[in-house]
Amino acid sequence: MQIFWHGFSCVRIEVSHGDQEAVLVTDPFSSDMGLRFPKTLKPDVVALTHQTRKNFPLDAFENKPFVIDNPGEYEVNGIFAYTFPVRTADEQHPHHLMYRFELEGMSVGFLGNLKRVLTDEEVEKLGNIDILLLPVGGGDSISAKQAVEIIKAVEPRMVIPLAYHVEGLKHELGSVDSFCKELVCKRQDANKLKISKKDLPAEDLVVTVLERA
Repeated sequence: MQIFWHGFSCVRIEVSHGDQEAVLVTDPFSSDMGLRFPKTLKPDVVALTHQTRKNFPLDAFENKPFVIDNPGEYEVNGIFAYTFPVRTADEQHPHHLMYRFELEGMSVGFLGNLKRVLTDEEVEKLGNIDILLLPVGGGDSISAKQAVEIIKAVEPRMVIPLAYHVEGLKHELGSVDSFCKELVCKRQDANKLKISKKDLPAEDLVVTVLERA
């Protein structure tokens, strides 16, 4: 499995199951937010963390992927997605969605543009998570301190921070360094994460900070 970060809460995950390959993309964003969104992606599945499709540039893809924007269980080309609602105080988007993906024998939690700390019940629904992807930069989503609180509750083996400040961004977000100062852990920086189940850390939590692809 390979994981790439495109900015904000948008990641691309490439997986293979035998001879079958598939691409998952989360929360695509508009380029008018200061960052360029790649125009050559051909995902099999697009996972959105709220149900207002017009806020996502789904026409940016070269194909017509299967789009998930409702709670439920889905299987597309070997990608298993379990989607759970998270109630918010936002009247425009009252139901945020969080995801548990089962990919190549690993569980990946994706929290998107989460706006509050998860409840105990929501953590239980998410289940055992190997790799957790969550926002850390504040702004419209959770702060670094709230992200650390969620990490301690979920207890993943690896964390990939999302939605933090990068050069060119028009939104004011906190830095990934500020998040890492809040969390005592091993840090590794990479342009992408290539990982299999046997590569998952056995004991200490590892934070993988990805360069924007």
